[in-house]
Amino acid sequence: MQDVVGALITHFKAESAITDLVSTRIWGGQLPVSEAENMPRKNVVMAHAGGFEEFRSAPIARVRVDIFSYGEGYLEAVGVDGAVADVLRAIHRTIAGTTLLHSAGYGGPIRMNIPESGWEYIMRSATIVMGETTL
Repeated sequence: MQDVVGALITHFKAESAITDLVSTRIWGGQLPVSEAENMPRKNVVMAHAGGFEEFRSAPIARVRVDIFSYGEGYLEAVGVDGAVADVLRAIHRTIAGTTLLHSAGYGGPIRMNIPESGWEYIMRSATIVMGETTL
């Protein structure tokens, strides 16, 4: 089965609504340690949120992904999250690399911060249906 986080990163990096805000700072798993010295600034981080449902009748799966939108402050994080929500809303049978993606819904936004640093971010969870394509 394909990597949904990698496919979403590929898709997000092709969307100017997001790259106009964060450039290429779209990460999988967690914010890289090397990025910490430049924080706070706009970034998007996504990670598996648990939950994986594979269908026996077709080579597809339903996967949950958490998406974290960072900004220089709360309002900037809200702006990044708004772009993320718009891009998620528009994913309908989209091909990213060799992975077929379809957004099946998303929750959020939830306001968060990292107590040690005070960096504010917005978190939302998305449900993505994904499958492998040979196109």
